[in-house]
Amino acid sequence: MSPRTKEQNDAIRELRMSQIMQAAAEVYMEKGIQLEVRDVAVKAELGYGTVYHYYKNKHMLLEDLLWDALNRTESAVMPVLMGDSGSLLKAESFSRLLLWKSIQDPSIFILLKTVVDNFHHFPGNRFSKLFADFQERIYSPFVEMIREEMGSTAPEKTANLIFGTLVGCTTLNIHHNMQSEIDVDRIVDMIFSGIQSKER
Repeated sequence: MSPRTKEQNDAIRELRMSQIMQAAAEVYMEKGIQLEVRDVAVKAELGYGTVYHYYKNKHMLLEDLLWDALNRTESAVMPVLMGDSGSLLKAESFSRLLLWKSIQDPSIFILLKTVVDNFHHFPGNRFSKLFADFQERIYSPFVEMIREEMGSTAPEKTANLIFGTLVGCTTLNIHHNMQSEIDVDRIVDMIFSGIQSKER
């Protein structure tokens, strides 16, 4: 049997990383910060040594999970950031996409919840760069949309309210095993109609 090529090794590494990330998100949803690398290995159906080869501890694993989630969050809202929001306000389209993606993708939900919690469960300043990037790539553009479109006198406060509401709705849906799919349009309509009536 001939040795694997570099391309084959890269493909295997990519597959393993994908398995580990998906398993880490699922375990985090079950156990929160109490997750261990061993739990992730079991969920991914990989040997502990295989996962440990990539991640020496859970904080390294969570850091990669959150960076990957940040990149996917940015990709998800990119159409709105690039100006394609259809007939809706950009801020409203942005919120719909964010809620929809956080329901579909546990790692995006984990990122948003972690940011809303101000990285409360994470040690030291390990995630300060991630937080700064989130602010620059996701939060600040959203605040600017609110300022421009809604004439809000306190756009940061409005953005915080929206982020908190989106995370709260997703949390209820996930942790209470709601049978019916969350009504993204209705939730976002309620948020924005409430904000607009207050701003008048």
